[in-house]
Amino acid sequence: MGSRTKTACVLWLGLLPGLTLAQPAPEVAVPTPTACTVEGMLDEVRVAMKTGSPAYQRYARLRLKEAAIALPPQALGKAVSEERDPGVLEAIGAALATKASNAQQPELLQPLLSRAKQDADPGLRAAAVRALKGAPSVEFMAKNGDVVTYEQLVRDSAPEVRQAVAENLVTESAGIYYGHNAELAEKAIQVAGASQDPAVTKRLLGEVSMEAASPEAVRKLTGHLRSEDPALRAAAAKALGGVPGTESAAARRSLTALYKSDSDPAVRKSALEGLARLGQSQARPLLESLRGVDPRMDPEIDAWLGALRTNLQEWHLLLREKQRLRP
Repeated sequence: MGSRTKTACVLWLGLLPGLTLAQPAPEVAVPTPTACTVEGMLDEVRVAMKTGSPAYQRYARLRLKEAAIALPPQALGKAVSEERDPGVLEAIGAALATKASNAQQPELLQPLLSRAKQDADPGLRAAAVRALKGAPSVEFMAKNGDVVTYEQLVRDSAPEVRQAVAENLVTESAGIYYGHNAELAEKAIQVAGASQDPAVTKRLLGEVSMEAASPEAVRKLTGHLRSEDPALRAAAAKALGGVPGTESAAARRSLTALYKSDSDPAVRKSALEGLARLGQSQARPLLESLRGVDPRMDPEIDAWLGALRTNLQEWHLLLREKQRLRP
């Protein structure tokens, strides 16, 4: 740390571990506080990434994000455009996203969005996408004219880029909007429809909350039940179980029809899960009525009925009980 003090910003975090006020300090170089610069902060991040512990790496990235609020946006954008190390690009990109969010200036993200879409290196594209995690990226992309969208990025040839898209939307749903944002729910539905990666599709529709989905978003989600891709049909069926109560009756009808008409076992299994989640009190007679439609699925129905008889009110507890009965 001492060798970096000519450029790094110094934060005093307290006494060194193991020291008390009565003990003399060891002979160490005393850091000299200096003005924060993008170059100096990046120097520290590089050292942390190469030689630091995971804890120190997190600390260096956090310091950069906090300092970004006071750093010049032009210098941050230039650093994002020129960086060639994926770990450092993710760190400086996250700092730029923090700056854009704090200043409410979505246009500051343009260098980062450009790297995410156009960089020839898939590792750098993925790093640029990951840098958006935790920022209001859906809103800011729209305010940048949707020149770069998650629907485009989810079709990237590199799996790590597609996975970063899913991670961003899941994190934004839970960490920024706490599951209560109609625009984000609709975006997850749109991106899932654009995805050709079954794992990404499953995660988007399975982990992004649909609690605040608008009627239009629910219609789009229901439309995915007609997809030629069984993975998308199954993911949409599960997601319909989490829609608002005002949309539950229509969702219930759609899932019942899907169960009766779709011959794919995975899709039928997901339809049963969606029906169980939509309304526990109404689910039992409906599930009973579906016995015999596909005898192979009757044990699945029995497991759901057994779980519902426990009268557990929290969905995650009910799901865990069903999985105990029939994984």
